[in-house]
Amino acid sequence: MNIIQKIFGFLNNQTIVNNKIVVDEKYLRHLLTFQNNPSDVNQIVLTLYNAISEDNANFDKRNLPPEIEEKISFNNVISYKALIETNFSENGFYLDSAYEALDSDTPGRKKLFLGFINQLYLSILGEHIKKNSQLDKLTVIRANADTILVEVINSLLIRISNNVKSIEHISSENIENIVIAIVCHAFVDCKVLENPNNK
Repeated sequence: MNIIQKIFGFLNNQTIVNNKIVVDEKYLRHLLTFQNNPSDVNQIVLTLYNAISEDNANFDKRNLPPEIEEKISFNNVISYKALIETNFSENGFYLDSAYEALDSDTPGRKKLFLGFINQLYLSILGEHIKKNSQLDKLTVIRANADTILVEVINSLLIRISNNVKSIEHISSENIENIVIAIVCHAFVDCKVLENPNNK
């Protein structure tokens, strides 16, 4: 089955093979070479944060993030492996700075923001578990890791598309790339997919 996904005017060709999403190589190469502007990253993070309703939920403490390679292998991430590695090395500093800026006025906003992404992941995971109730949780995750990442990214893009006023000057491609970087960072920070240290 072929999927042509259009978000903010950017085409992303995907194919489903054996229940796994295979992302268009040209699209991945574009994402790997696209440079982010640090101020754009700050604005996207703030815009997404502002789209999240305040929630007093308590989020569990996590173990330290495992080695990226170990986590990628543990979760069976295939299509997004290179993006996760590249985004961590190239955009991690920008995102850490954006999260610090988010927390500078009101402490706790970073925790709320990342907690929201984790809750979004858990909700998406729950849908996959419901569809595959005969399988255990880890088997479902390993069979659908790339699809789950895509669904988290798409959910954030949909949310931000309803709050674009403050980021109208940022290109649609850059918005998409920054949101992907946010999800890749959340993966490394164990907010999306599973931590091997918790097995």
